[in-house]
Amino acid sequence: MPAGATPSTLLIEREPPLVTLTLNRPEVLNAMSPVLLDELEEALRAAEADPETRVVLITGAPRAPGRPNFSAGADIRASGGPSASPPGEPLAHTLVAAREVAQGVGPEHQSRFNGVFGYLERMSTPSIAVVDGICTTGGLELILSCDLRLVGEAAQISDWHTRNLAAIGGAGVTTRLPKLIGAARAKEMLWTGRPIGAEEAVRIGLANAMHPSGELLERAKDLAREIAAMSSFAVAASKAVVGAAAHQETEEGIRYAELWSSLIALQKEATGTPPPPSPLDR
Repeated sequence: MPAGATPSTLLIEREPPLVTLTLNRPEVLNAMSPVLLDELEEALRAAEADPETRVVLITGAPRAPGRPNFSAGADIRASGGPSASPPGEPLAHTLVAAREVAQGVGPEHQSRFNGVFGYLERMSTPSIAVVDGICTTGGLELILSCDLRLVGEAAQISDWHTRNLAAIGGAGVTTRLPKLIGAARAKEMLWTGRPIGAEEAVRIGLANAMHPSGELLERAKDLAREIAAMSSFAVAASKAVVGAAAHQETEEGIRYAELWSSLIALQKEATGTPPPPSPLDR
């Protein structure tokens, strides 16, 4: 790094067909600043547009002296307060957001975190959160936006919005968490702030698997390579169908799956070749 240069808040490792993104602010437990969010969104959009990238992994830089760490959530000091909402008069912003919800439009006035995490969730490229050590509050909301979650044996996952801020999470934890682990368990996490260890995270469905801390990233890359070996078009199609299933009746979801299956079959019949590597190319 050149003398006097500011280190990047996000490290990017490209190993086609994988890209690993590492939150790199270990001195503040990888708390997410506006700069980090900007770099994360830029990296995600680049990965989504790159046909060689089949899977994105997201992890955190270890804290001193080498202890595992994912993210302590939003950097409140760097964000200017407990919410990284657009600048402006708070009450006016809140009223506009409430009006958008009532009218079923927007959210035009969404937080920076919602914008980035929502994009991550909607990407056709699958994502894996590689989680060890502290993962709390906004860190939890980040991993909930990923498709899969692998945890190391030192993982401690929690939500401290209510415990520390007397607030509720606004970047997806109150919505995505109950969908993943059930309403009762989600309420317990939100209302107590009790950290969930690695074994419990797997048991309740918050994580897909647990691995020794020293092996976690490589085991995650093994899984990513297994996914990358599949048809990325079919993977993206199944991601879209499964993602929509929570909002659809069973028959509607089945028809949606049939539509994607028909698109794949038509592509093969029309060209005699497999579908393009990404729905972006269809």
